[in-house]
Formats: sequence, structure tokens, C-alpha cells
Amino acid sequence: MTFSFWMLLLIFLGAGIWGLRRFHNQARSVQRLKVSLEKTNRRLHAAEEEYQKAYEKWENDQSKLRNYLQLMDTLFNTIPNPIYFKDEDGVYHGCNRVFSKRILGLTRDRIIGRRPQELSEQIPADLAAVYQREEARMIEKAGPHAFEAPVQQADGLRRDYLFSLAPVTDDEGKFYGSVAVLYDLTEKNRATRDRLEKEKLESVLETAGGVCHELNQPLQAASGYAEIMAAHLTDTKAAGYVEKLTDQLDRMRDITDKLQGITRVEVTEYAGDTRIIDIHKSSEKSNDAERRTKAKDVEQKT
Repeated sequence: MTFSFWMLLLIFLGAGIWGLRRFHNQARSVQRLKVSLEKTNRRLHAAEEEYQKAYEKWENDQSKLRNYLQLMDTLFNTIPNPIYFKDEDGVYHGCNRVFSKRILGLTRDRIIGRRPQELSEQIPADLAAVYQREEARMIEKAGPHAFEAPVQQADGLRRDYLFSLAPVTDDEGKFYGSVAVLYDLTEKNRATRDRLEKEKLESVLETAGGVCHELNQPLQAASGYAEIMAAHLTDTKAAGYVEKLTDQLDRMRDITDKLQGITRVEVTEYAGDTRIIDIHKSSEKSNDAERRTKAKDVEQKT
């Protein structure tokens, strides 16, 4: 064997050893890659499971949110009182059907996104100014605010309402809108006025009854004395004064009759800022007394 043969043999053996090492290293790399791929697949599978759970939870939350919003909308529209929501610029962002139909007579899509000033046919300018002023007071108070004001309904009639306003704020306390709930006070106010009118009438009747009771006896006595004087003074100059006295006594008797016939309270201006009861308008016997007076005047003229 020559030297060349041994050299070729060594080179061949070296290449074989190098190839075996290379193959071994590649096998280990493949194994490590396989292990890493398996770990990645496991992590990916776990991530997919987490994503699926998160998605299912999100869908569940969305379903609950939709149900909650549906519940709130149903509740919102079941409440018999008119309700609306405005943003910080005074723009309507929501209302229930009672407010849209009974108050404005419009569908909600024609209300949301608009200011009261843009609905001048439904909200007269004088009322819109009142609402805007009261909303400014609520913002200034930074808390609930209530006030009474007339409201023009869709039927064109104005009724008395109590507005209960409340500011809406974010987590930082920044104002971004307000909610208003309206309560119809028309019947309550009418009942209150009727009750006060009744109490006033009862007070007037008690006073009138007391006055009539105290006046009737001296009035009857004075009338009797006037008749006696008239009988004894027929041919004297004093007869004319007795006749005038009798007329005044009759007038006083008419006044007491009117006091006893009061059925309502009517007042009139007297001496500047003073207001007194107008017994002529308040009494149902006024017309009878007026007819008697006219008849007496006619009789005297004839």
C-alpha cells in the first residue's frame, strides 16, 4: 500500500466521522425543533382555548348587555311619566314614548339629535327659555333641581308639570348631560285651588254671617224708628230727610242680603294696592237686589 492510499483512507474516514457528527448534530437540532414545535403547538392550542373561552364570555356579556338594554328600554317606555335625556349642549339624546307622543307628538327619531329651539312648533320660545334657565340653575347647583312650569302638549293644551332634573356625570365628575322626569300637576293644582277657594269662601261666609247677624237687629230698630218718624213728619221739611234715611236703610238691607247670598269670592281693587271682596259680583242675590232698586227708582219717577 502506498502513501496515497493511506491518505485517501484517512480522508475518507475523516469525512465519514465528520458526516456522522454532522448527522448527529442535525438529528439533535431536529429533535430540539420538534420539541419546540410541540411546545408551540401546545401553547397555540392553549391560546386557542383561551380565545374561545374569552370569545364565548364576550358573546355572553354582549347578550347580557343587549338583554339589559332591552330591559331598560322596556322599563323606560313603561314609566307613565315623560322622560328625556340631554347632553351638555342641550341636544336631546333620548326620551321615552310618553314624552315623544304625548308632549311633542313626534317620533323619537325626529327628536333625538335636536335642540328645543329647533322644535319651535312643539316647544314655544317662551317655554324653551324657561327650561333653559332652569337647566342652567341645575348645572350651577351641580345637583338635582326641581321646578314647576307649563308644558304645551301635542294636543295644543298647556298643563302644569313638575320637572325633576338631575345632572349626569362621568367617573371624574365631569358634567355631560341631564335627565328630566316630568310629573303632571294639573289636576293636583286644580284641586288645591278649589280647596283654597272653598276655604276662602267658608271664611268669607263666616265673616259675612257674623256681620249680618250683628247688623240685622240695629238695622231693624233703625227702620222702625224711621217709619215712626215718617209718620209724624209728613208735613215738615224733615220728611225728605226721613225718606232719604229710609232709602239708605233699604240699601243697607240689600247689602246684608247680598252678604248672606255670597256663593263665590270675587275681589276688586280699592284705594290703590288694596283688594276687597266685591259683594255685588260674589252674591247670587245681587241681581234680585238690582231689580228691586230699579223697580223702586221707576216707581219714584212715576
